[in-house]
Order: sequence, then C-alpha cells, then structure tokens
Amino acid sequence: MKRFIGAAAILIAAAIVSSCASGGGSSGSWSASGWNGLAPQNVYGGNYQFYAAPAEGQGFKLKFTVKTDGNFNVASAGPPAEADIEAAAEAAAPEGCTLVSVERTADGGAVADYDCGEASE
Repeated sequence: MKRFIGAAAILIAAAIVSSCASGGGSSGSWSASGWNGLAPQNVYGGNYQFYAAPAEGQGFKLKFTVKTDGNFNVASAGPPAEADIEAAAEAAAPEGCTLVSVERTADGGAVADYDCGEASE
C-alpha cells in the first residue's frame, strides 16, 4: 500500500512539473503562480544532496536546503562549498531558465535566483 501511495505521489509530482515546465504561458515565460507550483525536488551538488523548492513570493527563486536523511554525515563534512551549491542550482534550473545568482543562507543552504524571461501573471 505504501509503495502504491509513493508511486502515485511521484506520478502526481511528475505531472505538476511537466505542466509547469512550459512556464504556464503560451509565450514561454514564467508566471508567479506557475513558478510557485513547481514541485520540490532533490538535487545533488558535489558531495551534498539538496532539497530545492520555490522560494514563494520571492520571484523566480529556489531555496536550497542541505538534505539530512542519514545517508551522509553533514556535521563532519561541514557546510557545502560554493561550487556544490552552484552545481545544484544549475541542475535544478527549470526549462527555459538560467541561473543568475546564488546567495548563501544561515542554515547552510542558499537561495538561487533565475532569469526565466519576462514575468507574466
């Protein structure tokens, strides 16, 4: 039963991502509602795994948090290097978007800003 629910959740997330990949508009530009509808994802950057989710209400930004699921020891590894976070931010860029900047946060993660064309509502 748990596998079925997990598989269903994955299919739903994939459907949301594919519907948002076009940016929600026929012009190919992203809207705030389309961006905020992006499904969170796990992204690897160097020796770290990040949880990437839209930074709601902040434009075209993703919040990256170091994922601590027991597969590695974050405390002994220290905070991720800038290159690790940038690699994750590049990998998480939605279709049609390019990474503009990455700003570190106090929790060891970062907020990445993307250029996704002109915003439309």
